[in-house]
Amino acid sequence: MDLRAFLTTAVLSLKKEEIVSIFGPDPGKFNDLFALSFSRDMPICWRATWIMDHLSEVHPWLAEAHIERIWKEIPSQHPDGVTRSALRLLARYEIPEDFQGVAADLCLSWLEQESVPVAIKAYSMEMLLKIATVYPEFTNEFITVIETQSPHNSAGFKARAHHITRAMRKL
Repeated sequence: MDLRAFLTTAVLSLKKEEIVSIFGPDPGKFNDLFALSFSRDMPICWRATWIMDHLSEVHPWLAEAHIERIWKEIPSQHPDGVTRSALRLLARYEIPEDFQGVAADLCLSWLEQESVPVAIKAYSMEMLLKIATVYPEFTNEFITVIETQSPHNSAGFKARAHHITRAMRKL
């Protein structure tokens, strides 16, 4: 399969389930998608990351070997669609210890930027909850940032913020 051609045209006419069945639990195909995911070749990179996310939802073990590499890529400025799909994928896994500081800084930064889409902010809050579970001493700081941003964001943000801050207060 010519992956670039598939991501350029064929993917547009298929449903998520069909795409997942085409790729199946094939680590080689997942590796090929990973290589394109952070290429900055729009829309190829976004579509590759989107498929990786859905493949990891059905076959979680496919992404496990790539988690640290994805965390290394995330700080680079990628298109919002790539960041959103990568964060959605990462939200299913524990944050490697070496990347928890980077994750906290990035997520707090995304929460404070008006131009960042709500989905990225929602996944950022989930990451902060994971970090607060390991380092409860940061809980108050995380809650403060989330609550400060809540009035300036959408209803979806507010609902997620309420859920996350409630869970953080229980830690």
